[in-house]
Amino acid sequence: MRNKSFIAVVLIVLLPVAGLGWLGVRLLGSERQALEHRTRTLVEAQLLIIDDSIKAYFDAQRSQLLRDIKGLPRDTTALRTYAQSKRLVRQVFVMDARGERLHPPVNAALTEAEQRFLVRSADIWRSRDILYQGAQPPAQEPDLRKTDAMRSDGWYVWHWATETDLIFWQRDAERLIGIELEPARVKADIIGLLPATASNEEHLGPARIQLLDERGALAYQWGELNGGSDATARLLAQRPLSHPLGSWKLAYYAPAANGSAVSGKLGLASAVSALALAIAGLAWYLHREHTRTARLAMQRVNFVNQVSHELKIPLTNIRMYAELLAQQLDGSEERPRRYLDIIVAESQRLSRLILNVLNFGRMQREAVRLHRQAGVIDAAVASALEAFRPALEGKGVQISFTRGAPANAEFDRDALEQILNNLFSNVEKYGSSGARLDVITEQSADHTVIRVRDYGAGIPLRERERVFEAFFRLNSKLSDGVTGTGIGLTIARELARLHGGELRLLESESGAHFEVTLRTAGARA
Repeated sequence: MRNKSFIAVVLIVLLPVAGLGWLGVRLLGSERQALEHRTRTLVEAQLLIIDDSIKAYFDAQRSQLLRDIKGLPRDTTALRTYAQSKRLVRQVFVMDARGERLHPPVNAALTEAEQRFLVRSADIWRSRDILYQGAQPPAQEPDLRKTDAMRSDGWYVWHWATETDLIFWQRDAERLIGIELEPARVKADIIGLLPATASNEEHLGPARIQLLDERGALAYQWGELNGGSDATARLLAQRPLSHPLGSWKLAYYAPAANGSAVSGKLGLASAVSALALAIAGLAWYLHREHTRTARLAMQRVNFVNQVSHELKIPLTNIRMYAELLAQQLDGSEERPRRYLDIIVAESQRLSRLILNVLNFGRMQREAVRLHRQAGVIDAAVASALEAFRPALEGKGVQISFTRGAPANAEFDRDALEQILNNLFSNVEKYGSSGARLDVITEQSADHTVIRVRDYGAGIPLRERERVFEAFFRLNSKLSDGVTGTGIGLTIARELARLHGGELRLLESESGAHFEVTLRTAGARA
């Protein structure tokens, strides 16, 4: 009887404790999975930033090659001279409107380089599928003079031996011109865009990022795996590069997680025979898991900050040297000045992205405080618009600004600038198809309202609140081919609320219509 009573007491005590422990483990496991998912999202954002820099490289090459092709003569001697004079150019070829080869010449002696080119590009001349890039192949032999839909340009990719060969092509009604790039030099340029040293492991933890070619072979890597070997590393995220290197990948590795400690502590807790020890063991376990959760959260915040600070260093150098070079140019050097304008514009875009990430990390870490100063809202809005005017007008967007806040007010100019930057950036990305941007300000005794409206594709009704969630991006044609981190509107709303106001998405017949309300102490009607 005594033994049965003892067993009954033990079961009555331990079963509820064991049940509570099991439930706690399940909840903690779910939270840990959520944190790991957020960390993976941030890792994927870092890979996306790297991919964007490589994509920008090919965009710049495309612009340069289009300018080269526009002024390129048709005779063989000039084409050979062009190919030999360009660092990145390996070979040039020309096809007529029916796909027949004009260069390298058919009825003349070929150089050794041209002979090698015809060998490695034999499939192109046999199938002539490059003629159909960007269009449906016609039922009969192609004729560029009759197929308007085929007039285009782009990248043609094929693999020869161990190389990824790239051809940039451009066609019109008379001919198709292709420029083959030098694979080794393209690869060297891409590696030059990537970090040369490992990240600061004190904040990020050990990790390694690899660039893999089309065969899965290692092309470049950076980062360290201290505390874990390559054999035990786990693949945390992987991302294919954008076209034309869609067969290449970026891979992010981290040390494999150690899950044995959790099962060991649960085994110790289940072995406790007294209620006091069971509760103490469970309390210790929960404390340990809570500490681990807090540490994971801190690592996530530090990860955000480290990525942003790593980006700020090269960005500062780019802008500094661009400004120094601009000071040395005279008025006759229009082309270099155009290039500098592009560098400055892209640097400004990257600065806005970095500021978003830094502010998001700071909001996760600590309370953000505003620094209000006297100023004019209309002047701040006009300044932000001017920064975006070249990019917006370059996409055909007409800007209308109705000023209604001319009085002095107390507000944080930097915070307002970031709110507007995020709204105007969304217009540039998603709303440029509407070809119009309306900005209206209104001011009362203690509030200022700013409305920003575009006439693009708009935001579906079911997603109008979710767009303010961190890392949320629309899964539709609206966001196809558009890069971003998905935290811009989250930060903009938080900054508006810190001003005692709000950021709302208003209903509109077309496009997206945002309303920013700020409490502007000291404003005069």
